[in-house]
Amino acid sequence: MLITVWHNMVTGYRSGYRPEHPMLPVFSYSAPTGPAEDLLWRAVTLCNADPEMLSGHDRKLATDYRDKRQRSFSPGDGFSVTADGRQNFWVSDGQALLALSSGFTTLATDGAHGSVPIGERVAYCLPGWDDLTRIGRFEVGHQDAPTARDAVALFHGIDRADVLAQSLPW
Repeated sequence: MLITVWHNMVTGYRSGYRPEHPMLPVFSYSAPTGPAEDLLWRAVTLCNADPEMLSGHDRKLATDYRDKRQRSFSPGDGFSVTADGRQNFWVSDGQALLALSSGFTTLATDGAHGSVPIGERVAYCLPGWDDLTRIGRFEVGHQDAPTARDAVALFHGIDRADVLAQSLPW
């Protein structure tokens, strides 16, 4: 399983996620197979706890998150879980993790203080949906998404044949 942390890039808005809020992938790690909600609550802890309070692999992950200069996980932020060729999404409302029926509607490509992006910048089109060109950041090179085209298809839950994608320079 691949857990990805997404930051809500709307500044000053920490009461929850809204579809128009641009989301930015900032951190990911491999997790053992298990109930997604349990793994996500663990991820909340990893993103918020002082690494000194943790031990073993959790301490290493929390230290890595902080060393990448990421801010704490906050209401409005989210997660994706990638496993077995599917990607599922959750957001925090500050008290619960709420499952979304699809990927985030709006994607950010640039970071800000405390939100350092990961992944490749990708321009893409979904001709079966509309004639828009979109840009987002996607994790490329793992077993479920070896290419940018595969990563976009995974994110949107569609066949890779329905995606036109091009990686962009930083």
